[in-house]
Amino acid sequence: MTSGRKEEYIATFKGSEYFCYDLSQNPIQSSSDEITLSFKTLQRNGLMLHTGKSADYVNLALKNGAVSLVINLGSGAFEALVEPVNGKFNDNAWHDVKVTRNLRQVTISVDGILTTTGYTQEDYTMLGSDDFFYVGGSPSTADLPGSPIQHESTFAEDPMF
Repeated sequence: MTSGRKEEYIATFKGSEYFCYDLSQNPIQSSSDEITLSFKTLQRNGLMLHTGKSADYVNLALKNGAVSLVINLGSGAFEALVEPVNGKFNDNAWHDVKVTRNLRQVTISVDGILTTTGYTQEDYTMLGSDDFFYVGGSPSTADLPGSPIQHESTFAEDPMF
């Protein structure tokens, strides 16, 4: 008998620590995606996750205390900035982020309340990545495509994949 509940793992990143997974042996090729994670931090800026390079990528970050999402499927980016009504998300409390994509339609919600929906540009619908999948930071976050982060920053995160 199974409970149907996913196991949860907590990863804490301090200083310049981050998680990196090489996708070259098992590339991502998808027309729909779901990313669910929780995070808490006092940092105003930091990379939550990134995969892809050049024109095919997903970048989820904290920018000035708001959640930033940039997805490009090769023909132009969908960008969303989710800000709380009062305060910022860098309040050292747990926040839940959910990103879903079906073909070109992208929805991001934070804490199940603040939701933004939009579309990637043009007709491309597939996300392809054979590069690295980063969580919590990267060797050069400011250089990642779609990154709103101008300097390196990592923070505690609780990814649930």
